[in-house]
Amino acid sequence: MSEEGTLLNIKNIVENVFNFIYKGNYADKLFSKPEKCEDNFILNNLINDEKLPLKPKNEKTCDEAFYEYLSTFKSKTNEKYFTLLLKFILLFRECYDVHKNKNVLKEEDKQQYTNKFTPEELPELCNEFYGNFLDENNFFGINDQDDRNEIIDIIQHFCMWLYKNDFTKSKLTLAG
Repeated sequence: MSEEGTLLNIKNIVENVFNFIYKGNYADKLFSKPEKCEDNFILNNLINDEKLPLKPKNEKTCDEAFYEYLSTFKSKTNEKYFTLLLKFILLFRECYDVHKNKNVLKEEDKQQYTNKFTPEELPELCNEFYGNFLDENNFFGINDQDDRNEIIDIIQHFCMWLYKNDFTKSKLTLAG
């Protein structure tokens, strides 16, 4: 719900974030190259408010966990925060696939891992995501320092959510 108590316009948010990430200045830094929102599992399901098939958590893919996370919080936050959540999830997803393919030499041998593997390894990628992937790519145009700081909180929240919802046995540990 937004501050006014109305439902978020998910389709508009999805389209705006899609254009920001996949059609913006940093699109060449990403693994996937969807032409439209419907080409992305997460975005397509958000737009259509899909219910995923029931299966054990340890059999769900990263993409299914990402979608479930966003579905859980789309009715519990405002438009600005949900937009940032969606940017985080899509960029984190891209980081995972870029990271998994970093030693693959031939372009045709590269593959998308988020739709095949479980989210068990996701918490281990957090430092790579924030310290390398985002930083090396100028935070993909997320220039507001408050939003950059908020991404750290979202990373922590997402990893705790994964753990509490049995998507992973890994707990995010924070440096003191």
